Order: sequence, then structure tokens, then C-alpha cells
Amino acid sequence: MSLSGPQQPTSLPDDEPLWPIAESQKPEVVHSAEAFMEGLLFQPHLDRIVVLPNGIELLEQHAGMPEVVEKAVRGASTIRGVLGNLGPELQRRFRGRLWHYGTKGKEKEIKRSDGGKKRAFSETVRELMRRQEDGDVPVDAPLYISELRWCEKVRHPSCPDEFVKTATRRDVYDSTPLAQRMPLWERSEGGIFVGERGAGSGMHVDQCLWSNVGRNWCGFKLFAIWGWEERHSILDEAGKGTIFHMPLTDRDKGFLRRAQKIALVRPGDVWVFSGGQPHTALVVGDGINISAYESFVAAHPAAVGLLVRSNTKASHWKPCWMDDDDLDELYEDVVDSLQRSLSAPDLQTQLRSRLQSCVQAMRTDGDSYCRELWEQEDTGQRCRRREEDSQDEEASGGAAGKSSKSSSEKEDSRSSSAKRPKGAP
Repeated sequence: MSLSGPQQPTSLPDDEPLWPIAESQKPEVVHSAEAFMEGLLFQPHLDRIVVLPNGIELLEQHAGMPEVVEKAVRGASTIRGVLGNLGPELQRRFRGRLWHYGTKGKEKEIKRSDGGKKRAFSETVRELMRRQEDGDVPVDAPLYISELRWCEKVRHPSCPDEFVKTATRRDVYDSTPLAQRMPLWERSEGGIFVGERGAGSGMHVDQCLWSNVGRNWCGFKLFAIWGWEERHSILDEAGKGTIFHMPLTDRDKGFLRRAQKIALVRPGDVWVFSGGQPHTALVVGDGINISAYESFVAAHPAAVGLLVRSNTKASHWKPCWMDDDDLDELYEDVVDSLQRSLSAPDLQTQLRSRLQSCVQAMRTDGDSYCRELWEQEDTGQRCRRREEDSQDEEASGGAAGKSSKSSSEKEDSRSSSAKRPKGAP
């Protein structure tokens, strides 16, 4: 079943206003699944947008959407219509975020008044309705559902032994067994994004300096990235969360002229880009746009070298940093993944060489904790921090063990040890 069929528009209105795209800003376009996957798995992605037209079909992603989401989107012309089609019972099974765009150029999240974060999506929808009644949210403000996923873990339909919260039924991860060999591939909580004209994702960088592969089942989306050299300055000037709504102001046009790449993502497209540089998206056209993303690190030393510069002042815009302890656990996952792949007896020689170069990049470019992980790995003494915390908690009668390094020490260590990854601009 495909959402790019008659249920949603498959073309833009003739007079649809779009961002201007200079010739130098156009994305790379490839036309085969093989060429796209080669670039996705084995190349760095800084300063690039690579698009595979008809990638939903070519990578067999057409059945990726859960049926309940397909039914909710089918025939709907607004996000309020999608929410109504889902209904309270299904809304309670999901977790997600909801944004409105009642003020031109700005995004604003619908949050519960008590500041709580973990909740069923139904609570978010009720909060929207309350704020509309109070006049805090215009009833015609564009809406955007982001990071929609199950509240509780379920068996992944494509891999029944894997328990996930992602609601997608098939991922790019499932398109090739090589995905399992990558240094990192996060699809366990990958979210679905559903929007209407004027909604989108404000300018930001990801919480990790990793790559993203996006899948666009229906609708149209403008997508822009800014160059690595402007990773701090453009966010300082424009501000986190900035949306480039139509009609564009002179200020908007100035920012967009500075974009490294701009793409008009069409129904059925799949595209890859670096989440480690500033990026933004805007839904255009009639009807509903629906996309999903998976985050990963390619088997390339520059990609791993970039990842281990996460949470460093020189490379990563600080308002978007991940929690330090979560980042350390992610590094543990990368070490585990690399070791597991390298120990596989059937690993191809070329891939083994690529992964060994990733190990070397992590050893040389990583912070003190990365180096400590590999030193422990070399001596066969490594124990995951989450396991150490569990043991400490048992030994102390319930008080979870603390890292021996303070947050300020971590920041200083990461800032001083960060090195320029090979191939980075």
C-alpha cells in the first residue's frame, strides 16, 4: 500500500511558492539503489544531500508505514483531520511531539503545563484542544507531528527478535545486511513525522554528529543544510527553531542564499544528509506530508571521527548537545558494534579494512572516555558503564553509581581532545 497514490496529491500547485535554489545548491541525485547504498554506507555526508528518487520503491519501503497511520492519513487534508482519524484510543498507544506555527517564522511545541515529558500522545492532543479553546493556539495554525512512535516496545515486523518503539514496519536498515555491520544504526526509537503546508522542523543540529536517512512516503518537503564552516554562526544569527515560511523576508532570503544545499523532496524520495550540520525542513503543497528518519554512522573514518566530536565546543553547537552520560553509552554501543562486526568470520576483506579504519579514528579522534573504552577492550577488562552502575547500585543499597568524571571535566576533556576528522572540511 502506498500513500503517494490518489489519497494524497502527487504534484504541487502551479503557483506554490518555494524557496529559491541556486544551481550550486542543488542536491546530488542518484538513480539506482546500489549507488545510493554505496554512498550511504561507505561515504561521509558532510555538506551533502544525496537523493534517490523513487527510493521508497527501490529500497522496498512502500510497506513501511503502520496501517493505523496510513488509514489516518488517507484522504485527510489537515493534521487536525489526521488526529481525528486516529482517535483517542490509538493516540494513547503512541508517543510523539506536536508543534504549531501560529507565528510566522517560529515553531512552538505543545507541552503540558506541568512540564512533564513522558506521556501518551493523546495527552498532547488534549493539551492542543485546550489551548485552542483558550485562544493560545490559532485554530488555523499549521501543525506538525514529530517523532511519533509506540509508547511501549513491540516486536519489529521485519525482525521479530528485535524489540523497538519505532512504529515503522520496514526500515532502510532492513534493505541490506550490511547495515548490521555499521559502527552505529539507531532505528529502535525512530519516529514518524507528519505535517501540512507551513509546518516543519526549525533550524537545528542533531544531538549527535551522525548521519540521517529520510524516507518520504507522500507530500512535498523543502529541506536545507548549511555548510560545516557555518555550524555555529548560522545558528547564532538565525536562532534555533527558525522556520523559513512563505512569503520570504529579505532576512530569510539572505540565510537561504548561505545554505550549502537545498532540496525539494518529492513523494517516494529517500535522501541522506549529515545531522551534524544546521538543517531545517518545511512542508509545502496541498495535503499531508509523511516522512521518517533513521540515524546511523557510515563505515568511514571521517564519519566516526565526526561522531566523536559530539558535545565539543569546537564542533557541536552547545544548545543541541546530548546528555554526557547518554553519549558515553552511545560510544559503548559503537565499540560493541565494531568489535562484533570485526569478529564475524564471514566479514569481507574490504569491509574489514573500512571498519578497522573506523576503530583507528575513534581511538585517535575520540575523547578520553573513547580511548579508555578501547584500552579496556585491548586488555579484555571492559565492562559497560550501565552494568557498572547496576553493580554499584546493588553494593550501595540502591544509590546508583556515579561517573568519576564531572560534567565540567568531561566538557574540558572533550574540547581539548577533539581533533579534525580526516576528510572534514
